[in-house]
Amino acid sequence: MNQKTITYWLKAVVISVGLLGLAFFAGATAYAYYYKPDYDYLLPVYLRQNIVALWISAAICLVILYFCWRIVNEIGKDNSFSMENVKSFKNMGICGVILIINNVIRIFVWLFRNQMGLIQLSYTLLKIVAIVIYVIMCLAMSKLVQNAYEIKKENELTI
Repeated sequence: MNQKTITYWLKAVVISVGLLGLAFFAGATAYAYYYKPDYDYLLPVYLRQNIVALWISAAICLVILYFCWRIVNEIGKDNSFSMENVKSFKNMGICGVILIINNVIRIFVWLFRNQMGLIQLSYTLLKIVAIVIYVIMCLAMSKLVQNAYEIKKENELTI
């Protein structure tokens, strides 16, 4: 596969993930507010109580996809090892930290409202662990791309 083909596939993945995410969050919102048979079911109640935090998460995920798009564009320019990609990976990590903060705030809101349940707490803690791994991977990729950029720059100077 050549560089342009890989770029097209990566762009298709980014667009697909973005559309699926929007469909998921829009569907969850519609389900929370328009599901009429029985509002006593736990899922619509949970969604209504956490709708702001869910949409904050959705917005942050879209920002992460924007930075993915920028990385894919650099790959398409055959410039994979660039400072732009280093910055994009760092920004994706920062978005992950904001997601962690969002989830920690949710836990404190649940505690304050006395709505803490074992299932939602364990689910949120699991999400936090997954996001911590994501942040570490973003920062590691940022450092790897930066090192590769510096080696590339040194090689260009010696030629």
